[in-house]
Amino acid sequence: MKVCIINSIYLPYSRGGAEVVVEKIITGFLRQGHQVVLITLGRKPAVERVHNFTIYRVRPCNVFSFLDINRKPTWLRALWHPLDVYNFSGYWQIKKILRQEKPQIVFTHNLKGLGYLVPAAIRRSDCQHVHTIHDVQLSRPSGIILYGQEKPFLILDKVYEKICRKLFGSPPVVISPSRWLQQFYRRLGFFPQSAQFVLPNPIILQRVAKQPASSGASGLRLLFVGQLEAFKGITLLLQACRRLTGDWTLTIVGDGGKLSEIDRLIGGDKRFIRTGWVDRKRVTQLYLQADVTVVPSLCYENSPTVIYESLAANVPVIAADIGGVAELVKDDYNGFTFAAGNEQSLVEVLQHFVDHPETVQRLRKNCFVSVRQYSIDRYIKQLLSYADTRTR
Repeated sequence: MKVCIINSIYLPYSRGGAEVVVEKIITGFLRQGHQVVLITLGRKPAVERVHNFTIYRVRPCNVFSFLDINRKPTWLRALWHPLDVYNFSGYWQIKKILRQEKPQIVFTHNLKGLGYLVPAAIRRSDCQHVHTIHDVQLSRPSGIILYGQEKPFLILDKVYEKICRKLFGSPPVVISPSRWLQQFYRRLGFFPQSAQFVLPNPIILQRVAKQPASSGASGLRLLFVGQLEAFKGITLLLQACRRLTGDWTLTIVGDGGKLSEIDRLIGGDKRFIRTGWVDRKRVTQLYLQADVTVVPSLCYENSPTVIYESLAANVPVIAADIGGVAELVKDDYNGFTFAAGNEQSLVEVLQHFVDHPETVQRLRKNCFVSVRQYSIDRYIKQLLSYADTRTR
C-alpha cells in the first residue's frame, strides 16, 4: 500500500514529541513493506528517494519559514500566523504532489507551517484522510495553554479557533493520543462528523538491561528531557531540586530559550549536569542510566513522548498532573504525579524518592509492562483498521 504522511517537521529538523512519533510511524510502515511518501518543510524544495521512502520538502511562501519561528520576535509571528492559516502556496504544492503520487491514505499530523488549507487539498485529491492531533494548535496559535491561563488571551484567539474549525471541517477519521485532547476539541466543536478514536502514541520496544551510573554520579539519578522553555517547567524543577536534602543528581537534556537562565540557576552546583541537545541514541543511554525521569510541565500536555520512552526503558516517571499525563503515569505503579505548577508538591514527591530509593526498584517492574501494548506494529495495524472504517 502507498501511504502519504504530512507533518511540518522531519529530520534533520526537530522540535518536539510529535516529530519523534512521526519518525516511528514512518519506520513502522516501511518495516511492514508499505510505500511511504512524506511531505514536510525544507529550506528549499527538494525530493529525496530511498527505496520505498520518498520525501518531498516544500517551502510555502510566507514572511519566514516555520523552521525559524522560535528565533523570530512576537510582532513578526503575529504577521506570520494569518498568512500560514490561508497559505495558498502550501495548498497548491501539496495538491500537486498528491495528484502525482496518488496515495491510498493520507495521514496528517502537525500542519503549522504548511498551512491549514491542506485538508482541502486532500479532499480535492480524492484521498482517504486520517488526521492525528498532537496539541492545541488549532485552538491557540502558540499551540500552548499554560496552567492557570486557560481562557483565550485575546479575541484574536477565538477568531483563529473559529477559522481553523471551519478550514479543517471533519476529516473522515481523527486520532487523538489521549482522551483529554479528544475531549478538548469536542468541547470546542471541532470535527463534528468525523469518526474519532483514542490511540496512544507508538513506541519501538527494545527491552535492555539498566546501565551503571556514570562516573561520579551518586544517590538518586534524576533526568529531564525536553525543550528548555518556561512552559516545560524546567526552572520550577531546578528550584525544587535546590530544596532537596540528601544525595541526588539531575541530568538536563535539551536546548531552548531559557538556557542562560538555567545556567545562572545552576551556577557551579555539580549536582546539575547539563548535556545540551543530544541525538536519540544518546538519549536512550541516558534513560538507562537514570532512576527517575521528571516531566514538570506548566502547559497542558497531550501524551508526552518522553513518558513513553522513559517507561519503555523501565524508568519511573514523576510528572505534573496536567492534560493527558495521568492517562500514562499511575501513582505508586509506574511513577507519581504532582500538582501542576506547585513547587512544594514537586519537592515532596522528589524528597520521597531521595529518602526511599527502594521505591525506584518497586516501581520499575511495572514501567515496561505499562507501555508494551503500544508497540509500533500494533499501532500501524490499529491505524489502518480505523482508516478502513470510512471506506467500507
